Amino acid sequence: MVLQQSPDNSTIAGVSLDVTGAYRTFDGNVKAVEDVSFSVPPGQFLSLLGPSGCGKSTLLRLIAGLDHLTAGSIQVAGRPSADLPKRSGIAFVFQDAHLLPWRNVLRNVELPLELLGIGRPQRRELARQAIEEVGLSDAITRYPLQLSGGMRMRVSLARALVTRPRLLLLDEPFAALDEMTRHRLDEQLLGLWQNSGMTVVFVTHSILEAAFLSQRAIVFSRRPARVIADIPINLGRDRAAELRTDPRLLHVMQEIQHALRAGGGEEGDEHA
Repeated sequence: MVLQQSPDNSTIAGVSLDVTGAYRTFDGNVKAVEDVSFSVPPGQFLSLLGPSGCGKSTLLRLIAGLDHLTAGSIQVAGRPSADLPKRSGIAFVFQDAHLLPWRNVLRNVELPLELLGIGRPQRRELARQAIEEVGLSDAITRYPLQLSGGMRMRVSLARALVTRPRLLLLDEPFAALDEMTRHRLDEQLLGLWQNSGMTVVFVTHSILEAAFLSQRAIVFSRRPARVIADIPINLGRDRAAELRTDPRLLHVMQEIQHALRAGGGEEGDEHA
């Protein structure tokens, strides 16, 4: 799903995100998020980690305006996220690609623009550009059943990028992929972020993924989600695959692992 912005502005710049005293309680007094506060400056890449089922995905949906707070506030570029119009410049990439099986790659990617009423010539051109950005130009006429899992996720990412979002929210998009495919997509996502300047909030199960991609990692407790640690990752903006074997990255991973254990995560588990 994409909460679109008008695509006629080719310049992408990230927006600020401010979460203040956020609570989300479901029926039966089930608490998912409890008194969560943090701020993200424009253009930052932030990862969210925590024990499985702690409320990370719920928080991401709250940021996107797909769910409603019980208490507190969430503001995107100084405006309440729940009140943002559909052209808000927010894009959401889910765990599953959610592609329409009867549409080929090009027509899946152009769907958000079609829903915005963008004319066919313009939306086709913008869709082709987004598909090229994720390296799928040679698969533009294929259908979802003809694609690998990694390729389907790249189509989903292109569909999000086609509207030129200023805030990109990703909910464990590569979790079901093999390690090598996941590493390639991490590097591709990193390049897209570096080139665009958009703000990224990335929910992940992987400590390695968070450390490699992010400028900062927030670790949550077991449900209800509360902030346990807010960890800066000072490894520079330009990163290459070789960083995965850098001792500095290992140090960051150990710091995240320690915070996860303090928050109730499984000892020695890379997944949050």
